Amino acid sequence: MSSFNRRHLLKLTAALPLAGCGFSPVYGPNGSGRTLRGRIAYRAPNTVEGFRLRTRLEDRLGRVERGDYLLTIEMDIDEESLVISSSQDINRFNVTGIATWTLTEPGNDNPLASGTAETFTAYSASGTTVATQDAKDDARDRLAIALADLIVTDLIIATVE
Repeated sequence: MSSFNRRHLLKLTAALPLAGCGFSPVYGPNGSGRTLRGRIAYRAPNTVEGFRLRTRLEDRLGRVERGDYLLTIEMDIDEESLVISSSQDINRFNVTGIATWTLTEPGNDNPLASGTAETFTAYSASGTTVATQDAKDDARDRLAIALADLIVTDLIIATVE
């Protein structure tokens, strides 16, 4: 006795377009995400944000085992006020970040891939001085992690092409 299962039919229907397009998982056995793992040395600014960015890159792409490639990153972080109260207090800040990156082979200045990642985050300054400083530090950490994730996505796309 067989019964009609809509979920099974929907899964099959959803997989059909991917079957003929040459789709392969990025982190699969031969995916481009795996080919970069442990092969990239990182050079980022010597700042707290640069440290967070390097840590996130190592989480996603692995620590350098073989320095086949060098990823050089320059970061520009800016902060601007968003909300000013009637008493002229700034209550919210926007933190924007731009990371310009270049992937090269060590000893060779010709870039294999390069790009720019841009994103932003925000924090509230309506609490105490300590709470505001913690919120600011957390926003900068989130910004560095988001920039690293965008760089990894761009790198994977560059290696697929």
